[in-house]
Amino acid sequence: MFTKTAEWYDALYGFKDYQKESDNILSLLTKEHPSATTVLDVACGTGEHGRYLSKHYVLDGLDISRDFVNIAEAKNPQGQYFCADMTHFDLQKKYDVVMCLFSSIGYVQTRDNLEKSLTCFVQHLNPGGIILVEPWFTPETWRPDGTVHLLTTETDDGKICRMNISETEGKLSVILFHYLVGTSAGVEHHTECHKLGLFTKNEMLKAFTGAELQVRYDEEGLMGRGLYIARAA
Repeated sequence: MFTKTAEWYDALYGFKDYQKESDNILSLLTKEHPSATTVLDVACGTGEHGRYLSKHYVLDGLDISRDFVNIAEAKNPQGQYFCADMTHFDLQKKYDVVMCLFSSIGYVQTRDNLEKSLTCFVQHLNPGGIILVEPWFTPETWRPDGTVHLLTTETDDGKICRMNISETEGKLSVILFHYLVGTSAGVEHHTECHKLGLFTKNEMLKAFTGAELQVRYDEEGLMGRGLYIARAA
């Protein structure tokens, strides 16, 4: 995933206000866990949240993409970054905060994998720590209406266009991305198929409970997709 386009990721998501979201996270953590000093960013992507939060916490990251891990490490060289699957990892470390943002939890796809991931999060949590999970769309809010979605951007290295139509496959949302990448070397076409699980709010809450967590749900969250805030039961 993102094996051909990781270097373009930050440019494509230049519209996303990571600093504002990170400020909101800092405000939330100051209230919920004022003594927290360590954070694990699961599915950290290119480390944009970590770039801001590492000014306030000792922050490590984990992602399944080696390319993303390399980019995140360059932004936060003080942190440790690990290439691993969020459904089964063992870092031999514990943290005051474990967070999984930007709807990345949807990539686990199944309820079984969702609970496995949350169990891993708990295993890496210090006593009194908290878990933050930003969910993907629910079956009710996912609307694959045939609309064509388009993102374009450019950097000093070239220009990129990403286009897709959203679909549904059982309990999965399916997004087939088509990329046109133009550089001085020519124009290349790449595709990526992203499949994310469509979990209901009740399924999410049950998964947290199954991982022996006490959880509450913030409807708004960081960017309108909600936020689950959990502690060990």
